[in-house]
Amino acid sequence: MTQENSKSVQGHIFFTKQPILDTKRSIWGYELLGGEQKEGIYEAFPQQESVASLFSSAYVGLQEAMQRGKKIMVGFDDASIMTGVPHALPPSYGVVRVLPGEPRASGFEAALQELRRQGYQTVLEIMPGMPLSADTCAVADILAFDLSLGKPDEVSLNRMQTGNTVMMARGVKSVEQFQAARNIGFTLFQGPFFKEPEYVRDRKLASNVVSRLNLLRLMEAEDPDVKALGEAIRTDVSISFRLLAYLNSPWFGLRQNIQSIDQAIRMLGWLKLKSWLHAVLIVDMAGKDEVPQELAALSLQRAKFFELLTTHYDYWGFNPGTLFLMGLFSLMDAILGMPMISLVELLPLDAKLKSALAGDPDNEYRPLFRLLECLEDADWPALEVQTQKLFMDLGQVKVTFAQARDWGAGFFASSG
Repeated sequence: MTQENSKSVQGHIFFTKQPILDTKRSIWGYELLGGEQKEGIYEAFPQQESVASLFSSAYVGLQEAMQRGKKIMVGFDDASIMTGVPHALPPSYGVVRVLPGEPRASGFEAALQELRRQGYQTVLEIMPGMPLSADTCAVADILAFDLSLGKPDEVSLNRMQTGNTVMMARGVKSVEQFQAARNIGFTLFQGPFFKEPEYVRDRKLASNVVSRLNLLRLMEAEDPDVKALGEAIRTDVSISFRLLAYLNSPWFGLRQNIQSIDQAIRMLGWLKLKSWLHAVLIVDMAGKDEVPQELAALSLQRAKFFELLTTHYDYWGFNPGTLFLMGLFSLMDAILGMPMISLVELLPLDAKLKSALAGDPDNEYRPLFRLLECLEDADWPALEVQTQKLFMDLGQVKVTFAQARDWGAGFFASSG
């Protein structure tokens, strides 16, 4: 990130946060991925103070995760481990992933064991073809294998299975790959697979979801009945509470507290208010389960990213408000466990946006989705290529992503 972009980000630190799931698809913790060609967060922020600031109370997303008892995993190189940089992580929640590297420096294993003694969990990466000894297993709480590099060989897999360490599969790209890894003994899973829907045959939408979709359609009518919509919102306790809590939060920045839906409409105007109502509806439809809520948070992040990006690059000619909706609805299939091709028919979108959400590879919005996937999946080399293809500045894209991520975290902190 350039010095100019670092200043413009105004406290937003660039990294992506990926959930780590257990065998029941519950969230065990989160992995933070930052930097350029290397994955360690320390590679992105070489000053220990910068790493420490990531875990300060100022960053609400990580604090909220730890309050829920979730672990925070970060990759560190040998030098940063030996100089104590992982201490920026709270011991009871910190998971230190050792970045692959041979040979290990003198004193490395002692430093790693000292971190374990202090309460940190440690993760060692098992590379394809790498000999796995009992001594290696002894210095780790978790053994991780990146499935994007291939499958673990039989010898390594047997050693991993017979030890007392937990097995983690990283780079899990699909639900099928998750299921296969689970079947051979992995118990923790990280990767983009969680964004894929798990379909349930003959699943029907719950009544509250149907009512939310109906409200979305009413909101997008050519000549909406604002009075009737205001009444519908007022009579929905859940939606009213979330909306008023968010509008009165510091993240929204209003000078005067809003006491009612009618007051919100008068102060903000219907067109501005409904943008925030869209987000509230998505969060509410996700329910209270962890993974759907995580997907709802990611949906908000996507929506804001597309909105901010197309505002900055206005020469694309895309409407920022329209792309906000596209990002917001982009994970509805995973949230509701239904095929997107069926859901788009229930959404108040034009044919072009429906085509994009349904995955049409020729849709004009697909390059923006590809850009977003590079950021979410921490594919830094592909990100650089994609920004060049789109004639965008890499530093500006990172700043925009960080701003969108923190905006989404603030929404949940205010309306949850």
